[in-house]
Amino acid sequence: MHDFRACLENSELFDLTMRGNSFTWWNKQEANPQAKKLDRALINGNWQLAFPFAFSHFGEPDFSDHCPITIVLGNKVESNKPFMISHFLINHKEFLPRVAAHWQNTHISGTAMFTLAKKLKSLKPVLKDLNREHFSDLENRVKEAHDRLLQCQNKLLSSPTPLLVRLEKEAHLYWLELANAEEKFMMQRSRVKWIEAGDCNSAFFHKMVASRRAANQIHYLVDDSGQKIDSPIEVQSHCVDYFSSLFGNSLGTMENSGGTGLPSLSQFMPYRCDAQTKTALLAPFSAEDIKREVFALPSNKSPGPDGFTGEFFRAAWAIVNIDFIAAVKEFFASGQLLKQLNATAVTLIPKTTGAKRIRDFRPISLCNAIYKVISKLLAGRLESLLPGMISNTQSAFVKGRLLVENVLLATEMVQGFNRKRISPRGMLKVDLRKAFDSVNWQFIVRIFEVAQFPRRFINWIQECITTTSFSINVNGSLCGYFKASRGLRQGDPLSPTLFVMAMEVLGNLLQSKFASGSIGLHPLGRSPTVSHLAFADDIMIFFDGNTSSLENIAASIDTFQEISGLSMNRDKTAIFHAGLNLEEAQYLNNQGFQPGSLPIKYLGLPLQHRKLRKAEYSPLTDSIAARFNHWAVKCLSFAGRLQLIKSVIYSLVNFWCSAFALPRGCLKAIEQLCNKFLWAGDLTKCTVAKVSWKACCLPKTEGGLGLRDFTTWNKILNLKLIWLLLTNNGSLWVAWTKEHRLKRTTFWNAEVNQTDSWVWKFMLSLRSLARPLMACDIGNGQSASFWFDNWSEFGALIDYIGEEGPSRLGIPTVALVADVANAYGWRLPSCRTRCPIIQSFRNYLLSKAPPNNERGADCFTWGPQDNRRSFFSSKRTWEIMRPSASRLPWTKVVWFSSSVPKHSFTFWISHLDRLPVKARLLNWGMSIDANCTLCSQHVETRDHLLLHCEFSEQIWHLLLHRLGFPPLIFNDWNTLITWLLTRSGSSRTLNRIAAQATVYNIWKERNNRVHNSASSPPLTIFRHIDRTIRDILLARRHNKSCRDLLSKWFAYS
Repeated sequence: MHDFRACLENSELFDLTMRGNSFTWWNKQEANPQAKKLDRALINGNWQLAFPFAFSHFGEPDFSDHCPITIVLGNKVESNKPFMISHFLINHKEFLPRVAAHWQNTHISGTAMFTLAKKLKSLKPVLKDLNREHFSDLENRVKEAHDRLLQCQNKLLSSPTPLLVRLEKEAHLYWLELANAEEKFMMQRSRVKWIEAGDCNSAFFHKMVASRRAANQIHYLVDDSGQKIDSPIEVQSHCVDYFSSLFGNSLGTMENSGGTGLPSLSQFMPYRCDAQTKTALLAPFSAEDIKREVFALPSNKSPGPDGFTGEFFRAAWAIVNIDFIAAVKEFFASGQLLKQLNATAVTLIPKTTGAKRIRDFRPISLCNAIYKVISKLLAGRLESLLPGMISNTQSAFVKGRLLVENVLLATEMVQGFNRKRISPRGMLKVDLRKAFDSVNWQFIVRIFEVAQFPRRFINWIQECITTTSFSINVNGSLCGYFKASRGLRQGDPLSPTLFVMAMEVLGNLLQSKFASGSIGLHPLGRSPTVSHLAFADDIMIFFDGNTSSLENIAASIDTFQEISGLSMNRDKTAIFHAGLNLEEAQYLNNQGFQPGSLPIKYLGLPLQHRKLRKAEYSPLTDSIAARFNHWAVKCLSFAGRLQLIKSVIYSLVNFWCSAFALPRGCLKAIEQLCNKFLWAGDLTKCTVAKVSWKACCLPKTEGGLGLRDFTTWNKILNLKLIWLLLTNNGSLWVAWTKEHRLKRTTFWNAEVNQTDSWVWKFMLSLRSLARPLMACDIGNGQSASFWFDNWSEFGALIDYIGEEGPSRLGIPTVALVADVANAYGWRLPSCRTRCPIIQSFRNYLLSKAPPNNERGADCFTWGPQDNRRSFFSSKRTWEIMRPSASRLPWTKVVWFSSSVPKHSFTFWISHLDRLPVKARLLNWGMSIDANCTLCSQHVETRDHLLLHCEFSEQIWHLLLHRLGFPPLIFNDWNTLITWLLTRSGSSRTLNRIAAQATVYNIWKERNNRVHNSASSPPLTIFRHIDRTIRDILLARRHNKSCRDLLSKWFAYS
């Protein structure tokens, strides 16, 4: 199978978007039925671009054991696309004047919200006109502008005149404007956020757009009766009917709460709003508050139904701010929200590949920007209350709580599930059906009422969630219009906070059943009480394995359903147990839940009782390989591949490394994948890395690429767990660990036990790294270890005095600093030794004020001794622990603020003399002609090829003449570096941009001759360098360091 995958990757083939059966073959055996995916429809990138709406359909096998494959080319469904502002318009010189003219000349009578909505609506034709006049049929305009530029250049070269120079300059600027607009347009549609426009990534953006379109296009649907719906109109109707039913049926009523056998909600929402909090909640929002939220709206996001993005409001803020702020303030003053502003477009994202039933699509709500600002303002005030309102069993969306703490505690709770001789225990992994979409609005309002929030604040929340209307986005067209009567929108900034509050009721309901004894506690969950762990709608309930406990858990969730509308999906809820006899286990498995077995995926990470093996971490390596094998990334340059690794791959790895010590084999596999992709761009090619991974992991100022060594980085992210353990007193995981692992000891001298979890054992192995970086400023002395924490000028006393210190001073090893003091001063035992070290310590201590409660809690700090901070920073810790080298001056001419990434990357490799020139290939044992590819007269070394070759010298002379310098001969590469370092002023930046563009294009010409048998004369190469420098300077003309460089470059010409 590996060879087959390698063959596909070498051939640049991949699966066509598929619909129908996921498995395409079965063995037709009743005793041991097996189904596999043996049949595929394979395409390449050109097919994807040529037939963007094509898909394969795997039908029923009928008389065969294989499914038939049908290739459907598909057609673009013509429809009226909703308005959506294109971000390239924002940079057009006429954008702000036209917006300002229309905005100021449009007079609307009505409320502030109505005025804003009408002005935005009337602005759409103006923006459409601007787009039609300058950018309609953009792809063809770019091609025509480029052809016109080439014609001007040909005329200029044949008969140069001042008029032709001016015409060529105008043609070049016009083409560049259109080309940049096209790139930004494709970037906006691709939704790629890890790479910026402006570095010639148009081909990549085009492919990502085609890939997204293929994955998200709904070609047909299958209804509940199995009937296929393939008419575009019928598909739209089916989507609208389904979601209007889903959002429109309000299940559960709060009127009955506490009246017909249902418990009173007040029992399960103990939080009460005090007078000071009420005042803070109702405080007016300032214009600055509103502006801050506008400018914090995320970039490159799909807009709501009105089509205006955060980019538009930020760009036109000076024009629209008065109306925008007035509309927001009007909502908070009146408590009423204009329905147009709260309209929602629901876009459908397939949950799995080949989704064909409407329930297999996740509805994401796209809200208007002004509603998002209102929602974010309210959410911000609520979020500040959550730590005191939400119990520590819930970790999602509460400031200071981390997903990793749930994973760590769950890992501790499943220890022993693999043993036969263990006390009975059970775990229920609950799946809630359509969680966000099913929440009862009355339930949410009632939570606020029970918690005694101000009536006015409750009305704001109620208005936000109940006045929305929906349209469904099906293949780019908005269809349907309906109101809802339940559900929280996924995409509304308020929804996560409201949902967590709803889940708090379930948590407290479960806690009450555990407290009453109706549900028995898990043996490891008795002190502190660990009844369940929740992360939004992901719930893990731990119990004693008793059937009655399981029944009461199910009954509690059923009760919660009646008051909230949230129901449990028994088909997807899994039961786990250990320590039960065969009869007990069978009875538990017959309760209607799915029998589960470890390991499982929990919050995206493996949950198990032992160290990770290859089978558990393969989802991570497979995910990384899939990113690298995506057909769209094949066109990325070295710099683009580097950015993909830094932004996307490190994010994936960080998620795993924050919770676990990844096995050495896993880290090595990730390193090899990244190394191969960086240098070859293809995981199947055997390309030698030009620079070692270790060197790449140095900072750019020290000659590397600023990557991070995975092994060291994994340790650093796990050091944060030690920091959390010693500082995060509100964490349930911390409380559990202190009770079960550190009850009669400290973290620094705890012994490793065979029964300890593998996660805990790794944390203990990191103590030698953590101790030198941790210190403590004494407050009340009730957290700092007297012997092991660094709280005095002598460091850790166990190191300063020695192992015999506790016996000599009569102070036990588990003592806290507070144990050695009282209200009157230090309580030191009488000195039993004349040891000068102990004497000096006693004298020091007696000269210091003892801890007391007025000084507050002890404050732990992190970092080197001369630069400690009161917070953990993985970035700072990396700087302390990483391999280091001396700073190198030459890096300033490689990496600078206005450089082009792909040019800098090539220049960096050139400086390190790692380009695969023929002299190096010869040293590697290859049998080749070593003569220079450009002149065929001398051995091809780096210095010869890029500096001394007759071909290259002509280009350098043309460049230096253009920069206003006399002809220079660079004796060697270091001479060029010295020349670039000694220049000063703004011209220094221009020289470096020009030198990098020259090196890049000479190397590119060399490769064209080697691989494509195509050649160009020096003058043509220089013309291309000239155009490249113009493009660079024009794109960076707003940067302070490049502001006057374009005029200088033209002046030199």
